[in-house]
Amino acid sequence: QLQVEKILIAEGTTREEVGREEFLRRVWEYKEEQGGAITNQLRSLGASADWTRERFTMDAENSEAVTEAFVRFHEKGLVYRGEYMVNWAPLLKTAVSDLEVEYTEEE
Repeated sequence: QLQVEKILIAEGTTREEVGREEFLRRVWEYKEEQGGAITNQLRSLGASADWTRERFTMDAENSEAVTEAFVRFHEKGLVYRGEYMVNWAPLLKTAVSDLEVEYTEEE
């Protein structure tokens, strides 16, 4: 998602402006073009996995499962708001993985 949003920004637009359907189409397009890179890296490192069960986070089944799990966790009180640091991308209006953050020292 973050990579596609960066591409949209470079094009002078946002996910909100292109709409949900177009944004999802672009995410799937990016996945088709770049999706194998991480898998290939894991394989070259010798990762042993059942590659026939590989999934994309935006697959319909996964999205439904994530929503169901989130609701269940929330109902059990396991999802809450707290005071802690989150890597927030104000331009993208979303949280960002620690792996995608560029750290700098500030005084």
